[in-house]
Amino acid sequence: MKKFVLLAVVLAAACGKKGPPLAPFVRVPAPVANVTVLRMGDDVYVSFPVPTANVDGQQPADIAALEVYAITATSPPETDEHRQLATLVATLPVRPILPPSATPAVATGGKPLAGGDVPAVPLPPSIDRAIPAVVRETLTADTRVAVELPPKKGTVPPDVSADQEVVVGPLIAPAPTQLARRYYFVVGASPRGRKAPASAPVPVPLDATSSAPGAPQVTITETAMTITWAPSADARTATISPVAPLPPVVPPAPPLLAAKSLGFQSEATTYHLFEVPSAAPPEDPLAITVPAALAPQPLATTTHAIASVTFGVERCFVARAVEKVAGAVVMGPASPKTCITPADSFPPAAPRSLAAIAGEGVISLIWEPNTEPDLSGYLVLRGNAPGDTLRAITAEPVAATAYRDTAARPGTRYVYVVVAVDRASPQNVSAQSNRVEETAR
Repeated sequence: MKKFVLLAVVLAAACGKKGPPLAPFVRVPAPVANVTVLRMGDDVYVSFPVPTANVDGQQPADIAALEVYAITATSPPETDEHRQLATLVATLPVRPILPPSATPAVATGGKPLAGGDVPAVPLPPSIDRAIPAVVRETLTADTRVAVELPPKKGTVPPDVSADQEVVVGPLIAPAPTQLARRYYFVVGASPRGRKAPASAPVPVPLDATSSAPGAPQVTITETAMTITWAPSADARTATISPVAPLPPVVPPAPPLLAAKSLGFQSEATTYHLFEVPSAAPPEDPLAITVPAALAPQPLATTTHAIASVTFGVERCFVARAVEKVAGAVVMGPASPKTCITPADSFPPAAPRSLAAIAGEGVISLIWEPNTEPDLSGYLVLRGNAPGDTLRAITAEPVAATAYRDTAARPGTRYVYVVVAVDRASPQNVSAQSNRVEETAR
């Protein structure tokens, strides 16, 4: 019995003994998903969202930076050995998640906010987790040179021995030569430097595109702008080559293998129109955005209308050819830039239905109102009948659609007209209203 009690005490003491310390659990951000690429001339825009969770599903993602890599090859990088040959294009630091008690001092230069007891936390330059990240790479002669990827481990090149039976099948065209493409992938990193699995590589064709279209020409009306441009000199047209018929079989010759031409098909060049700044502002590498075309879909014609005009504000435009290359949408180089500052040279409509009524020592005028949004008012013109010479009797435009001429001399017959003026500088003056005559009493 005493031995049993002693054994129990020893076991109990052993249960409370500390073991070797466990390694700290390190969270790794989940792989970046939904990477998209867009080539515009020699610029490639790579867009992707910041991961919201870790690989174990825990939120928020424990992520400190996103690294964008690119490699030019004839096949996608599929292994770690392949990806190690890629070039680091950009590293984007990700804004850390602050504790609830901290106040970010983004707009105060790191100084505490007035009236707060909690000091503000200065944030280093970084990208916002809620906004998709964008990286731009400019293609050069060096980036277009393909890297030879080593074969994947476990793959054996095909070998046909001399005594192996060769199976003859239908004649088919050989697989087209795979041209080199630029592949992009993104890797997330935790604050402790742990790397997430790489995103799926996304290819960008490096094939030549159509040349730049002609400089846009802008036509302005009072309510719209119409922009036209000359098409690219080497723009593609939609063509489909006919399929060659099968040759007839003439007995008793042996049967021929079925063969037909593959045919060639291409889609016609379309266009995108962009509004661009007159002078490129300093670029923030952490705030790059993908240029947005004025129309959501490529234009099949070389014209585009904008149903609004802001007078006195400069606007600049460029056009780009849009083509499908190797299954991807690629834009060519930009056209020469056209800048225009629309000037308001459009006068209001002539006032209508002017009428005059004579009273004691006064002639009253009334007319219908104009509806132009930039209307400044009306000027009243008067002259002695027959009205060969008319002069304004209002020093400034009047806003009302009525006027009392108290300076009319009794017994004198007068001719009146009204014109509308707008707020342009210089002002635009409408045509004259209908004429009315009245004799003062």
